[in-house]
Amino acid sequence: MTDNTSRIRPLLALLMVMAFGYFLMHDLTGGTLFAHDARDSYTLQTANWLGGRMYVENGEDYPWLELAIFEGRYYVSFPPLPSVVLLPFVLIWGMNTPNNLLIALYGLVSAVLAYCILLRRRRTPRTAAFWALFTVWGSNLLWVTTSGGVWFQAQALNFVFCLAGVLAAVSGHKAWSATLLALAVGCRPFSAIFLPVFYLWFAWEDMDERGFFPAMLRQWQCLIGPSVVALCLMGYNFARFGNPLEFGHNYLPEFTRTETGQFHLTYLLPNLKNMFLSPISMEEGRLKFDIFGSFPFYIANPLFLVLFVRQAQNLLRKNFSAQGILLSAGITLGLLFLCTHRTLGGWQFGARYTCDLLPFALLYIAEKGPNKLTNWEFCLGGMAVAFNAYGFLYMYLYG
Repeated sequence: MTDNTSRIRPLLALLMVMAFGYFLMHDLTGGTLFAHDARDSYTLQTANWLGGRMYVENGEDYPWLELAIFEGRYYVSFPPLPSVVLLPFVLIWGMNTPNNLLIALYGLVSAVLAYCILLRRRRTPRTAAFWALFTVWGSNLLWVTTSGGVWFQAQALNFVFCLAGVLAAVSGHKAWSATLLALAVGCRPFSAIFLPVFYLWFAWEDMDERGFFPAMLRQWQCLIGPSVVALCLMGYNFARFGNPLEFGHNYLPEFTRTETGQFHLTYLLPNLKNMFLSPISMEEGRLKFDIFGSFPFYIANPLFLVLFVRQAQNLLRKNFSAQGILLSAGITLGLLFLCTHRTLGGWQFGARYTCDLLPFALLYIAEKGPNKLTNWEFCLGGMAVAFNAYGFLYMYLYG
């Protein structure tokens, strides 16, 4: 068996399992894999772009969507990049874009990218396939990639761009890595935290006897792509709201009606408590938990448990590196910033916002962990996939 064949076969098996799984999950919900999820304001935004409008025509007719209201007009209140990706699909299918299929493809692409990252970090093909499945299906992303709703499209596409940025980084393509991470910001703004993380990482890798600051200056190519992306995003924001940093979420009625708004430090401590200490109990033989923002994020996304174990092991062994410190700092900051949000994602199974941090947790595990898969990791990964499959069914039946 050639080396390429030994790498391709586990990947093909992984994709076949996932594709069949998506088909079965959508079959349970009425054969919706090729259908259009109406909770998709991105398709609506793309259609209005093609009609020459940045606002949503007849926005009052879409009360189920989170539309911002600004100066009497309705606007999509999310960063715009998913609408850019939808352009060819809307040109072909119009308002009936098969967004459920598209978001399932985001899940499959994420698995491919995670698999390639692990191969780059010297994992065997079978081990890489396990970690890819653990990352994508052993997390809230399993549920997220079964629905083409606006909230999930942004998060799943962000996941794709973050993993692509990580893969480019470990492959030595620094400028591409920075550009891909900048594109992730066009889906989920807090992904911007990892732009300086990777910039500093690249500088550290390039450092010589001249020191760290000259190494930072030599990374100037990493600024070109993000600058172009930032100018496009800020120009679009300014054209709509007169503010280059405003995507529109602050103009949602639920946030304009509260004094503390969408983000505020007063949310931080209660949300941290909810994220770490919310109870999951058993009552009359059934699990009992909250689906409105209070859920231990490491239970639904146990890749974080592997991360915590790796960090504790490295701390005890004094096995420090600049990359590990930078990634840990970025993940910690990301979690803190997420906890300043008023709803933490609102209606959900688990704590889906924390999925945004999983590509970087995977990189830490790949960088700082042993090459061999341990028994407890294998067991935890299998339980994670089963639990998140349960979460999909629970949200469909009872959510």
